[in-house]
Amino acid sequence: MKRKPFKVQAVATLLGISVDAVRRDSDDAGLQIERQGGDGPKTRLFSVENIFDLAAYRSKKYGIVAKRQLIFTVYAPKGGVGKTTKASNLAVTLALMGVRVLVIDLDFQANLTISYGYDPELTHEEALESGLPLSTCVNYHFGHLLPQWQGNGAGATLDQVIKKPFGENGPHLIPSEVTLDRLEALFTVEAIMSKKPELAIARWLANSRSGQNKDIDLSNYDVIMFDAPPAKNQTTRGALLASDFVIAPVSMEKYSTKSVSYLAGVLAEMDAEHGKYPELVILGNFYDMTRVRVAAQVLALTKQYPDAWLNKQVSSSEEFRKVLSDDEGMPLALARPSSNAAHELRDVTKALVAKMGIL
Repeated sequence: MKRKPFKVQAVATLLGISVDAVRRDSDDAGLQIERQGGDGPKTRLFSVENIFDLAAYRSKKYGIVAKRQLIFTVYAPKGGVGKTTKASNLAVTLALMGVRVLVIDLDFQANLTISYGYDPELTHEEALESGLPLSTCVNYHFGHLLPQWQGNGAGATLDQVIKKPFGENGPHLIPSEVTLDRLEALFTVEAIMSKKPELAIARWLANSRSGQNKDIDLSNYDVIMFDAPPAKNQTTRGALLASDFVIAPVSMEKYSTKSVSYLAGVLAEMDAEHGKYPELVILGNFYDMTRVRVAAQVLALTKQYPDAWLNKQVSSSEEFRKVLSDDEGMPLALARPSSNAAHELRDVTKALVAKMGIL
């Protein structure tokens, strides 16, 4: 996919460094940066891959390393709260901080996969007819990597499944498409046979991160992030049980105490049944403290869940809608780095990094 290039100032904003540091470190890293044509100044034009390569170089140069490997799920019991938008932006912002990120799209509607520039509905034939690269298509999903799917002779290798929408050093993606819905049927069969399918994802991750799974090695990722569908099915439950944290975006425009209470109840069930559950983090979205209703909701949330409320929020912004119509396959944090929304997303990510102790 051809994406617009970035000028030096935009790169500096994305990485939170000076323009001089961008120039110096990109030269030191030996990055191949295009120059603007014509008779004017030969302005550097960074590709999105260049930016993540520079972030990785700086991470290595300055010794920025993850203190711990984490798994977390972005989940909300109801749709329309900005869950997938936050997940896609969190992943790229973490990668810009030098964190090695794997995002797993667990929703067969594949909105996160689409936000990164892929078309789950596109066949190879349609791609060729339209002049699109075959890499735009989605041939595999998370299910193909699990023993439940491979036992039916339809598995795939990690190299076949994984997508790298922003290059080697950007967030990596295990995409989704409509047939992922079959995974729930396979888990249901296991539930009938008393095989505890809700633990399958945790077992798979443990084996894949420890080296016990010779075909799938996930040990090089600092963060593995699930974007889970709203339904409390076996797949979502499995992702939650495998996670250290669950990030729950809450719409401050349409907030209902029922959704957070419901999620708290789900976590309590997990604790009672399995003796473990992910730590809850509540992220305020569509936030406007000038509205009396929002202020009252914040007060109620912080009183009931004082340790879960994140101290940074994301306001309502038309910028999110505009990015969706750009058709460049980039979330807002990348596409509009100077916007107020992007600034808030960076602040939210920093708050999460601090709360979860990643760096």
